[in-house]
Amino acid sequence: MSITIDHVRVLEGPNIYYPQAGVAATLQVSHDLRDEIGRQLKTWAQAVGLIIGYLRMKIEPLDEQTWQLSLSFTCNHPHLGAASLQHAVDDILAAERQDEDWSHDDALFDLRRQRMRIDPVLPLLQLRAEAQGRVIPVLPVGDGMLQLGTGSGGWRFDPAQLSLGLAVNPPWEQIRSVPLIAIGGLGAGLAAKQITQGLTAAGWQNVVHIAKGDYASVRQALVQPEAELFVVALDQADVVERGLAFNRCTIGIVLSISGLPEEQALAAGLPALTADELGNTILLADDLRTAGLARRTAAPVVQLQRTQEPASIPQPLLGLVVNQLQQLLDTGALDH
Repeated sequence: MSITIDHVRVLEGPNIYYPQAGVAATLQVSHDLRDEIGRQLKTWAQAVGLIIGYLRMKIEPLDEQTWQLSLSFTCNHPHLGAASLQHAVDDILAAERQDEDWSHDDALFDLRRQRMRIDPVLPLLQLRAEAQGRVIPVLPVGDGMLQLGTGSGGWRFDPAQLSLGLAVNPPWEQIRSVPLIAIGGLGAGLAAKQITQGLTAAGWQNVVHIAKGDYASVRQALVQPEAELFVVALDQADVVERGLAFNRCTIGIVLSISGLPEEQALAAGLPALTADELGNTILLADDLRTAGLARRTAAPVVQLQRTQEPASIPQPLLGLVVNQLQQLLDTGALDH
């Protein structure tokens, strides 16, 4: 028997597989081990105390003796989910070779200790649930601090207070997520730059331009206390590997994606799938792949005609964004 884990993706936000955190991996196996790996993975998840779901597995032949097994699943702690997959494989191989040196229990207790360290105490769990109900993100700031909301709408607190039994009373009426414009597809970088400049010229204050929208850069930007609006050009390669750093955007813009590799095209389309229903999705009208996004987004769709998109992206696109933001501001949608 042979099992080799070729690549693992620890997905910390919405991703090309699921709208929530999870794990994806490719393995090389000597025969069809889907049932055994699935069974061992679920056993490990249950023993560690993880919540996994939507397990998908696909197997394809590489040659006469080797198969590629692709799998993915959602997980509340994706780093521990990836470790559980590794240990599930270790268990299968140890049993095959009757390896008495492999300590299943030591590995299990180590993952349990890690899970217990990161699981929130009950008051923090309740606070997170309240924030989720209000569609407000909970973000790590550093030094153990957490922030409810984003940018200038954020409110910070020390969760250690809850562990000590002290009350934390967030001013919910003041906490909000400031508008976020996410852009994917070919030309996203130039579009983000021009939209940032255009919004600033139109009078919007403290517009934060995230030129390289990888997970770490976006998370760092979201806790900037002065930010009033974010414009993000997605780093599609990073999104494929780690997922998005946000769950929702105010305006999701998807430019040309038909010329992108399959996985990057899926990543570039995520702004449409995460656009808030009170916001907008802007799609390039005659790109063949954006038609499917128009059917799947929860937000009203605005089509951008390619004939209006000169080589330097867009006065038309900038005009659409400014117009949509103003409409959302007038209706009070940006106050939430």
